Amino acid sequence: MNTVDTTTRVEATLADTRTSALLRITTAIETANTLDELMLLALNEFSQLLDVPISGIILLSEDKQHCQLVSTFPPRINIPSPLDLAQASYLQHLITTRQSAQIYDTGNDAEIYAVVQQLLPDNQVRSVLFVPLVAQDQVSGMLVLGAINVPRHFAESEIALARVLASQLAAAIASFQITEAAQRRNAELATLNDIAEAVTSSLDPREVYHLVVEKLNAYFQVDAGSLLMYDEVSGELEFVMTLEAGEEKLAGVRVPRNRGVVGHVAEMQCYEIVHDAQNDPRFYRKVSESVGYETRTILCVPMIVKGRTIGVIELLNKHDGPFTEEDARRLSRMAATIGVAIENARLFQQVTIGRDRLEAILNSTNDGILMADMHGIVMTSNPPAAQLFHVRKEELLGRKIDELLAELHSRAIDVNIPPWFDDDQQLLSAVELELSGGAQRRFIRHLSLPVRDANGAEIGQLALFQDISKERELIQLRDDYTGMLVHDLRAPLTAIMNGIMMVKRGLGGPISPEQNELLAIAHQGSQTMLEMINTLLDISKMEQGRMTLDIEPLSPYALIDNTLDRLRVSAQNQNVYLKQHLIVGLKLIEADREKLIRVLQNLLDNAIKFSPTGADIILGATSLRIDETGRASSLPPGLPAKIPPLPSGDWLIFWVRDQGPGVPQQYHDRIFEKFGQVRGREIRGTGLGLTFCKLAVEAHHGRIWLESVEGSGSTFAFALPLKQEHVGSSP
Repeated sequence: MNTVDTTTRVEATLADTRTSALLRITTAIETANTLDELMLLALNEFSQLLDVPISGIILLSEDKQHCQLVSTFPPRINIPSPLDLAQASYLQHLITTRQSAQIYDTGNDAEIYAVVQQLLPDNQVRSVLFVPLVAQDQVSGMLVLGAINVPRHFAESEIALARVLASQLAAAIASFQITEAAQRRNAELATLNDIAEAVTSSLDPREVYHLVVEKLNAYFQVDAGSLLMYDEVSGELEFVMTLEAGEEKLAGVRVPRNRGVVGHVAEMQCYEIVHDAQNDPRFYRKVSESVGYETRTILCVPMIVKGRTIGVIELLNKHDGPFTEEDARRLSRMAATIGVAIENARLFQQVTIGRDRLEAILNSTNDGILMADMHGIVMTSNPPAAQLFHVRKEELLGRKIDELLAELHSRAIDVNIPPWFDDDQQLLSAVELELSGGAQRRFIRHLSLPVRDANGAEIGQLALFQDISKERELIQLRDDYTGMLVHDLRAPLTAIMNGIMMVKRGLGGPISPEQNELLAIAHQGSQTMLEMINTLLDISKMEQGRMTLDIEPLSPYALIDNTLDRLRVSAQNQNVYLKQHLIVGLKLIEADREKLIRVLQNLLDNAIKFSPTGADIILGATSLRIDETGRASSLPPGLPAKIPPLPSGDWLIFWVRDQGPGVPQQYHDRIFEKFGQVRGREIRGTGLGLTFCKLAVEAHHGRIWLESVEGSGSTFAFALPLKQEHVGSSP
């Protein structure tokens, strides 16, 4: 037999072998039901065809940063962990260049030996052939063929055959992966659909949580799964549902802020895969130990709604190997939908609970309440409001609130604005109505307030109707009693003061210096009491709008000089220093001289009382112009007080600045009320001086205010228009 014939027969045999191998690989591809079955059948064929004792398939992760041995022949029970390609430069080079490569003896290269041991551990692999799996111009992994114990050289024909068969295998793997991805996506959508149905069909959060975790456990094939919700107050994560083998556990257990893998995920808002929980420093083992559960692997993803973490989903111990990046991405997609569904269910429940509570509150209050939307249509009402309008509660809904108010005003005998109402308050309006009908008069206070959402935007209007009939009766009784008492006190007090003066002048005989001093003290006390009585009378008149003002042009400098003259002796006795801070060229002001001097005197007298020994008290005045936009054209230098909103025009600002103990913030408004005082002060007055100041300033169409920080002194300031629009009487 000649050499040519022998070569021809060898080539024919090799061709038959290749054809037979291709047919068997094709048969394996056609008959395999799953990707795992396909790879196992293919590896079996490769092992027989090339006579290798061990073979395996490595697949790349989607990001091409990791690879993992997914199938071997002979089959392995334990699959090695994913390999970081950044730490396996040789393997990464083969994948990048798409080259086949054989290593005759792995023991000659430490890096290659380490890679082979990571891919095929527990085997003494001496020689290895790497063949890339390429399909659709993409490298999906590597085919690994190995010889054990004894080195082996793979012939070029064997390498060529392996590459041909590997390309067919790569195409089949890609096809299976596409099919499996579609199946996983369908299963994912079906799981989300089941969860959405549960959320929309149940108002019981526990039932919703149970079904969510149950579906996720089944979909990802894990030992246990947990749903934790974020507590915005404490920053802790609370286990609301944990299912292990269908059994609920850990309900109500909390993980401290930023502790554990769950805390890290909630804080960083990104998923985490933990392949070895016991050796991960973030692992919060206290929870697992409390139920005797061994945690090996963890997949944890955040539930984020509108950029805010509302909770996390944690899956433990996957059945068929470690968690993958694809698992993390799928769970992240599902968590986004689940988070929105749970948040919507929770918000709906809060709205339902809030609605029921609001209904209970509206029905239990004695005040009538109407709430209208931005179009003025009544959306909410309560029984007292229905009684006020003489209709059923349901008949008020849908009506225009302006029409209802007009109807109420048409029934009123008298309509007044309360004396305490301030345009700067958050009220749209405040009126008091006297209604006709029935044997007894009825007084109603109507308040209109804006309704705002959480961002402060106005979304409607609230009308509140308070029955103040009893309040009016009590006020009238108090005023009548106070007026009677004050009038009855002034006459005998005046007689006492006149008697004291007569005795002091010697009409009853000579008196000693000691007696004269005692009479002076008695006269001073009586004078103080008379001033108190006069203040009460003035306050009563101002509150009722019956105070007459003696308006005349006045010099601010003269007002301050007269005030200082009256209190200079008192300041010397207290050992405090009175100073002035006046700008040049202050214009004349139209005002009641005596009323303004009493205002300044009250403010200055308070400052003297509450200032420590050696302190400075400053009495100042300046002018100010407010433009049409409501802003000061230029703030005067040295003004120690902020300017509140004022109408446009020319204003005169007075202020008294002391170095006393200051006034706590909670007393800033109350201190101007009648008999209003700051608790805890050693020095106490009548509580009428500042009330008089407020009413007298407002009678001049002005504004008085206080600026004070506890422990840092106080500044009382008031602003008066230079010209009075209504001359001669208070408003």
